[in-house]
Amino acid sequence: MDSDAQSDLQNILVNIAAIGPDADRDTLIETIDQSIEAIIVALLAEENPQSPSSELIKIAESTMQFLEACADADDEDFKNHIAIRAKDLLAVLTTGKRPEPEPEPEPVDPKYEVKHDVFEEAFTDYFCDYMLGRLQEFHIELDEAQPAFLLRPAFAEKFVKAVRDFVIPGMIVNRRIRNMSDSVIQSNFHQAHFFSEFSKPEEENVIRLIWNNIMTDFRTSMRENEPEAGDDSKKSSKKKGGLLSGLKKKKDKSKAKTAKTVSGSNEKADGFWAALQAGAKAGKYDAPKPEDYGIFAVLMDYTQEDIDDNKAAVRQLLEQEMGVEDDEMSRDGREGATRDWLYKMVPSLPPHLGELLVLWCFHTYKELFKPAIAKSFLAGQGTTDDARARAVPYYYRWFNPENYPFDDDNPFAEQATSNMEVDEDE
Repeated sequence: MDSDAQSDLQNILVNIAAIGPDADRDTLIETIDQSIEAIIVALLAEENPQSPSSELIKIAESTMQFLEACADADDEDFKNHIAIRAKDLLAVLTTGKRPEPEPEPEPVDPKYEVKHDVFEEAFTDYFCDYMLGRLQEFHIELDEAQPAFLLRPAFAEKFVKAVRDFVIPGMIVNRRIRNMSDSVIQSNFHQAHFFSEFSKPEEENVIRLIWNNIMTDFRTSMRENEPEAGDDSKKSSKKKGGLLSGLKKKKDKSKAKTAKTVSGSNEKADGFWAALQAGAKAGKYDAPKPEDYGIFAVLMDYTQEDIDDNKAAVRQLLEQEMGVEDDEMSRDGREGATRDWLYKMVPSLPPHLGELLVLWCFHTYKELFKPAIAKSFLAGQGTTDDARARAVPYYYRWFNPENYPFDDDNPFAEQATSNMEVDEDE
């Protein structure tokens, strides 16, 4: 070893010895890294790195002793760094060459990343994420006023917050959820596990059953709080019914009490509903109606596969209907392809999913989904407005043919108009 190299190593030992007990973490790491690297360079410069000079052995031993002392620190990251550098030095002493760099660890799939220590926290966050995901599938880019709350991101944010504040507290105290919390190990507190529970088939899905029951109870609570029509009728029937009437009243009272017990309290139902109403004015969309509890109750039935497949199918059929004209191919459109598919799609999917997809596609695929196709679809849902409103209530509520008074270049524009005229005559 030449004198300069020996001097460098001696200086390193001096630097190590000069580190005070209160040295900060960064100073320690920098000194250790410099020391190890200098010793490794000196060892590899030896004729036989595995049998270095006695002076170099003493320096390496002193450095290893210092690393062992550092290993008693409480900082886990610091201890891991010390262990790696000690292995590097030991590898050169035993093999005569630098260790091969360890491969970078495979990135953890976010779906399997454990971010929670407590079941209730994981359940709450992932259930909210799951419900938000159901609603996000219907969001559209806004370039015009859009009253349909189910198409608006602002409503989804209000809805999920209301679920977190007023629904989940009642879910996680349910006996079945408590049993689930006892059976899930902490290493499964990740999105993939909870999403698989949320998306189980209906007959196996305990969480869906509880969710559906709470939505039903909240709606029942609203009905019970609604004022009864015709106060005069109460007076006229006051003495009617005798004993049976009294029993009926007691039964109704018991039923109301049950509803309060299942949902936790009427305050939760009131709070949930008030939260959904609060954002409508600022968000410039229609506030939900009591009957919309029906669609809230079935949101968990909407699968990603159904949504993606049918969005893609509608897009392809719209393209077919428009035809193809380019340098390589010229093909006439297949008339009625989209309409026929929509007629089959809507009744085959979970409640309201099909009509929401039609509404989403109409706004998203504007260059292809002509208003005449949308009118024709609506006309085919029944011969009267009442029939259409029953068949596709959300599409009927938010697609207004009067907003599209002029025919377009769709081949079914004339047919859609004639269908609507027939309906009006009836």
